[in-house]
Amino acid sequence: MVEIINKKKTTLQAINELQGDSNLRPYLGMSQLGHSCERFLWYSFRWCYSDDVSARMFRLFNRGHREEPAIISLLNRVGIYIYDEQGEVVAVHGHVKGHYEGILSGVIEAPKTPHLAEFKTMNDKAFKDITKQGVKLSKPQHYAQMQMYMRKIPLTRALYVAVNKNDDSLYIERVYADDTVANSLFERAESIVLSEEPPEKRYKKTWYECKWCSASGICHNGKEVESNCRTCISCDLMPIGKWECSLHEIPLTTSQQRVGCKKYSKLENL
Repeated sequence: MVEIINKKKTTLQAINELQGDSNLRPYLGMSQLGHSCERFLWYSFRWCYSDDVSARMFRLFNRGHREEPAIISLLNRVGIYIYDEQGEVVAVHGHVKGHYEGILSGVIEAPKTPHLAEFKTMNDKAFKDITKQGVKLSKPQHYAQMQMYMRKIPLTRALYVAVNKNDDSLYIERVYADDTVANSLFERAESIVLSEEPPEKRYKKTWYECKWCSASGICHNGKEVESNCRTCISCDLMPIGKWECSLHEIPLTTSQQRVGCKKYSKLENL
């Protein structure tokens, strides 16, 4: 059998045309809830826009996953071990979820205290900033994510390990649980999930974060929202992470929600 090769396209071009998953996850991720804009979070949860991940960005996201075994191996060599790997935490009637790396035992600074494991990779600029400011100021979304995980598991400490992708330098910080911060984040999550209309605008379109925000066109420039069940007036939030169509009186799978139907009617205030 003769293999037919497309000579009009290089291997690199073919790879770069690949795409990762859409951003339309079924739940609001705890990794998102430290984001500065509630309106953006609502748009994301309600699938108001789609944003397919480019091949390059997909590889960057996966870089972090590939780094995890190497970090765990280093920790093991100094007597720190991981258990309860890839755990899940759930909140707000099953519509808010998070997935953590695991729990660590034997952390040298406090060997009797179990620590949440949080592993990240970052470029040189971000690494230098976190080294200077610490995770709370430099990476507020990472900090918020850890606070929510610690509150739900529950734990009182986290070990944050960041790897510089440029030179493999490590930044390690022990983060203390703050119940006030965590409770505020869960209240924020509940407000976003249970609302049937987007929160008020926080920023003007000239704000630097808005310039690269995936929802900026909808928020500031009148772009139409995506047509799917999440933006339809007949789609109702249900317990344990479920959704239901009040028009057809049926539960909706995630796949059905993405497609919608011919009787779509956009939510008010969109």
